[in-house]
Amino acid sequence: MEIEISGRSMTLQQLWRLVFRRAEVTISLAPATCDRVRASHLSLLSLLEKGIPVYGVTTGFGDSGSRLISFHQSEELQRNLVSYLLCGSGPVLAPEVARGLLAIRLNSLSLGYSGVSVELLERLQLHLQKDWLPVIPREGSLGASGDLIPLAYLAENIQGGGRVFCGGQTREMKDVLREAGLEPYTLKAKEGLALVNGTSAMAAQFAVNLKRAQFLLEGVCRNSGWLCLALAGRREAFSELVNARAKCSAGQTWVAAEVRSYLDDENYSCKPLHEIRISEGRTEEWVQDRYSLRCVPQICGPILDTIRLLEQWLEAELNSASDNPLVDGDELANGGNFYGGYLSQGMDYLKISLGHMADLIDRQVCYVVDEKSNRGLPANLADWNGLAADEKHLHHGLKGLHQSVSALTSEILAKATPAGIFSRSSESHNQDKVSLGMSAAVQCADQLDQLFTVFTLQSIVLAQALDLRGIHLVGRRSRAAYERIRESVPFVGRDQSLGEQIQLLRSKWMEMSYEN
Repeated sequence: MEIEISGRSMTLQQLWRLVFRRAEVTISLAPATCDRVRASHLSLLSLLEKGIPVYGVTTGFGDSGSRLISFHQSEELQRNLVSYLLCGSGPVLAPEVARGLLAIRLNSLSLGYSGVSVELLERLQLHLQKDWLPVIPREGSLGASGDLIPLAYLAENIQGGGRVFCGGQTREMKDVLREAGLEPYTLKAKEGLALVNGTSAMAAQFAVNLKRAQFLLEGVCRNSGWLCLALAGRREAFSELVNARAKCSAGQTWVAAEVRSYLDDENYSCKPLHEIRISEGRTEEWVQDRYSLRCVPQICGPILDTIRLLEQWLEAELNSASDNPLVDGDELANGGNFYGGYLSQGMDYLKISLGHMADLIDRQVCYVVDEKSNRGLPANLADWNGLAADEKHLHHGLKGLHQSVSALTSEILAKATPAGIFSRSSESHNQDKVSLGMSAAVQCADQLDQLFTVFTLQSIVLAQALDLRGIHLVGRRSRAAYERIRESVPFVGRDQSLGEQIQLLRSKWMEMSYEN
């Protein structure tokens, strides 16, 4: 696959292919891109020759923006900027996030509004093509002026310093360059600022989060279908009447159709309402299910619509210039495209959606393990077959999994609090309102890590319920998912440790989320 960098046409699908390395990717710079960037760089130099003060080139940074710097010191200024920003902390960003960051920064600078040179783009292209990925601590970004501290580690790499992920290991950039026979790159006027002053770190984490969230939502739809099978639930809740003709929300319609398709694959039908018997003033079967099954389209539909909206926001960000100042011919403009408002609010929306998803899973697990609601299945889905009466209660089935789901769900819900509303004034009140977009993206990633565990536990619970019911899945998609579960986690006949098996299955789901 070849991706031509133009600054204007990167799609989210292209970025995902690149980020997750699903195929060998060749990166090229469009000729028109090089012409546009070269013209922008010459425009910047022309403005500087006229003595026009250019923020971050012939002035200091931030609150120091009124303090003048001579033009001949501009390269040293760029080096100093990168140096003082190298103060990140915490765990490092995953390699796929670092890869996305590099691609997004290259594409953004390719728009030709940043005043950088073609040589800088070519060096970024080289790093991306060689898969030299910056090792970046994920803490320290205010999300305005962009991801200054995380992106400083990319700028350090470009200058031949710092560490990179390379060939499956972490290495010193200077050693990688020496082996490749290359000299470190020297930043030109504004190039340090152009590298660090943008939204590329939060956008990259945003992209990875979105992909993982999509996979989980699709899995929740499948598991909801399985829950309906295990409980002999009412399928009319997923009908076109309820979700297409009587309601015109696109996400709800899609979710209902998805759940319905899993039921159709199993040729599942429930007893018509008019055939349900009435005895002693009560129906002998349920005429409708609990909300955690009946309202799945209404719960998950808004989540899907949120994801679709966020895809639009993110794709716009990928193809935008997010640094400051911007130059176009004789026009020089100081602005705030580095402010990650769309990304911050987008991640906060997704965090809330993930909270709803986790809560739904928790309620569905409770529904099927609780003997008071699971319609004849054994308590905690324990298998008591072949046990003497005095041995049955020695075994507690999947009680521990239910407890773990509940604990993890509470943590996911706690992380659903929006991050962006906690903006703090900083940098001597120059950055007096910040997006906290990177904080939102990282918190969302943490939620997703736990949600993958919750989803894994739910999948094991539902496979156990289907087996206890004697339901043999025949649908292609359901059968494949079921077999994947059973490859890692056997049917639980007697109480046993499942810790390692759970982690193995979780890892498989994670891998699938990148491949899907």
